[in-house]
Amino acid sequence: MDGGPAQRAVLRSQAPGRSEVLVLGGYQGPALPAQIGIPEVEAREGGGFRIISDQGVLEFDARAIDRIEMRPSLFEALHRPFVLSAGDRLAVRFLLALLRLPGGAKLLRLWHSRRSG
Repeated sequence: MDGGPAQRAVLRSQAPGRSEVLVLGGYQGPALPAQIGIPEVEAREGGGFRIISDQGVLEFDARAIDRIEMRPSLFEALHRPFVLSAGDRLAVRFLLALLRLPGGAKLLRLWHSRRSG
């Protein structure tokens, strides 16, 4: 968490299969605790925002609030066709080992031109 007068506060949470980042742009308010349990952000009636959490209610002002949710499991099916087979992984290891030898880059280019052409 980074924060202070007119700065950006970043709250991160992680759970199995997902993570979430809450970015408070232009944060002006009390110092945030090191950990906030189950935070919910609400708009106040008079302007500004409040974080309701296990630690209590924190009221603050911010120019912008961005919630970024990352769920890598959503892309698992999309990435599956591009996973290297055991044979491909072995070939890649072999080719990377060839790069260390004198003339290894030339061997790699020849292999690639035959494979591509």
